[in-house]
Amino acid sequence: MAVLSSILDSGKPPSEWVELLSTRGLVISERALREKANRIGAFHRLGRNMIITADQIDQILEYRKPCPSNRSAEAPRGGRAGASNISALPSPTTIDAALEHLKKQARGTGAVPRKRGKYVATS
Repeated sequence: MAVLSSILDSGKPPSEWVELLSTRGLVISERALREKANRIGAFHRLGRNMIITADQIDQILEYRKPCPSNRSAEAPRGGRAGASNISALPSPTTIDAALEHLKKQARGTGAVPRKRGKYVATS
């Protein structure tokens, strides 16, 4: 039989990989294998068919999602999300008003709630 392609010769659909992995005691559903292959891009597509090679199975098995809690403080936080959207410094009046507001809140002397209703009972 003539060799069509190294990918077609060595590649298998996810259903075959699930069977092979189960013989080794590794249980994974075909759906989970497809989703993981899609997430990391470790597959070939031929029409609607997914083909996974042995090298790509190794990539899938070795892949570990980076843990967001392990980011170091020195790690650069790029992109627009890390940038400030302030184009000018706040005016001293704004800073003073904000500081006064915070002091009032800390003292508990902020705005007094208004009484509702027309009549107030007096004794």
